Amino acid sequence: MQRNSHLIRKKYNSLIISTLAMTASIYLAGILDSIMVGQIEGTVALSAINLTLSVSFLKNILMALFTFGGNTIAVVYKGKRENSKADLAFTLSFYAGMLSSLVLMAFGLIFAKQTAALLAQGNAQLEQYVLEYLLPLWLLTPFMVIVNHVAAFARTDGLNKLSTALPVVANVINLACDYIFMKTFGWGIAGAGWATIAGYAVGTVMCIVYFRSPQRSVSFVRFKLEDCKELGKIFSMGMPSALIYVCNFLRLFFMNAIILSSTGTVGMQIASVSFSLNSLSFIFAEGASMTLLPMVGAFYGEKDMKGQRLTLKYGMLITTALCLLVMLVSELFPAQLAGLYGLKDPEILAVFNTTFRILSINIPILGIVYVMRTFFQGIKQQGIANLIVILDGFATVIPLLWLFSKHGIYWLWASFPVSKAVTILITLIVVVICKKVQKKDNYLLMDSEEGVVMDFTIENSVEAAVGASEKVMDFCRENAVDDTVATRVAVAVEELCVNTAKYAYSPASRQVDIYMKISEHEIILRVRDNGKIFNPTEYEDDSGKLISGLSMLRAISSNIEYNRVIGFNTTVINIDLEQKG
Repeated sequence: MQRNSHLIRKKYNSLIISTLAMTASIYLAGILDSIMVGQIEGTVALSAINLTLSVSFLKNILMALFTFGGNTIAVVYKGKRENSKADLAFTLSFYAGMLSSLVLMAFGLIFAKQTAALLAQGNAQLEQYVLEYLLPLWLLTPFMVIVNHVAAFARTDGLNKLSTALPVVANVINLACDYIFMKTFGWGIAGAGWATIAGYAVGTVMCIVYFRSPQRSVSFVRFKLEDCKELGKIFSMGMPSALIYVCNFLRLFFMNAIILSSTGTVGMQIASVSFSLNSLSFIFAEGASMTLLPMVGAFYGEKDMKGQRLTLKYGMLITTALCLLVMLVSELFPAQLAGLYGLKDPEILAVFNTTFRILSINIPILGIVYVMRTFFQGIKQQGIANLIVILDGFATVIPLLWLFSKHGIYWLWASFPVSKAVTILITLIVVVICKKVQKKDNYLLMDSEEGVVMDFTIENSVEAAVGASEKVMDFCRENAVDDTVATRVAVAVEELCVNTAKYAYSPASRQVDIYMKISEHEIILRVRDNGKIFNPTEYEDDSGKLISGLSMLRAISSNIEYNRVIGFNTTVINIDLEQKG
């Protein structure tokens, strides 16, 4: 018996839809607005939407910093069974995100005219379009923070339907209101902005469902001023995600300037459609890779090295497959995709077909880059994660874009896939150096196991529990554990697995992961399943009847703890060899 990836695959598959929906909410509002504006108002107005994308990225910095940072650090605490700290992380990240979004909104509204003039670079027509769209865009900020924050925590609490519904409903209403506000009411480009506000206002009301849910694993708690130092950890954990939008903000600003100066208005129209369509690839690349983050964070907190490796392997497979599919569609149907935005000029379309195909080559490489960044972020190798974001988001693409733009419009777009390849190469070199400096025994820079480890998977059945008990007994004897202690450990495994099969089994929960580590002073036993909520430390079933055998676990263990982490039942038993032998 060896450990397989069944539980990890089931969990990843259950999280990916809600994560894609949450990621889509970040990009989809701009994509939908771009499509509707292009169809109703024309490609000049569409260029104004593209110019304001840098502002959208600026707003998303706060969302990424506090939402992803707070959610990941809370999951790490859950993995460590420090639930009060998880509550504090949830509370501080929510309040800090709301406060900072309100401050940013106020500054944005005050300096909206100056911002529009800066983005339009002297074009009076574009400046007016940008200003009309900016005003509702700034008002949207706190609504997006609330919806995405709640969606992230609902996802890791197993409320996948709610987590998916929040951004989906917000964007469906946005799309419907886009047509009504622009086509029926004649509000122009500003109507697209107000439509987005309408969608996220409804999403904000829906968040009440989460706050009233009994399945919610984190709660608002009172905190003291000195507790705010926890914000530093939230900042640190969320920084790689936030840096994506910092770099996107800077990258888009410089890219627009380079493209406008080197290719003129034709290049800008191509860029507007290309960047909006390329955002679709961001949804899949970022969504599939970000699904890893709470899982890797939880396994890091539990010191589950095998779980981290299996999650990385499966996440890389799914992310790459999705990105290849998106690339295939982009390569086969560029003209049809451009038609969604109202781009119909035959001469411009002929150039677009080639440039967009060149740009699309970067999509699968982007997926690899995002998975690498997410994994290192989850195992608290923030230095590597931050480096990947900076390289990919700005440091490689802008110099190459400027250099390649001197050789024509087609070379200009080749800078994107080339920059991704350069990012991966530099990252691999840095990882090799870090392995040596940090004295790690693996290139993933994970911590090393201490002691002798056995890690295997069994079927979630009473019959399999007996086999697991025998395997544990043999492992103890192979490593010179006293027979009395070995018997106790074997009994503990059997009792936990038997009662998991009896009380936690569900059609979706057919396997159980068992981990055992023998060190000099203690044995650590961990049993994990993805079934119904079942806490063996509470002893009694729903009828109030004592659960057979589990009370005995208290007597033979120095510590026994249960935790519900990202939808897993996780029970950890510590047996002190010095006292129990």
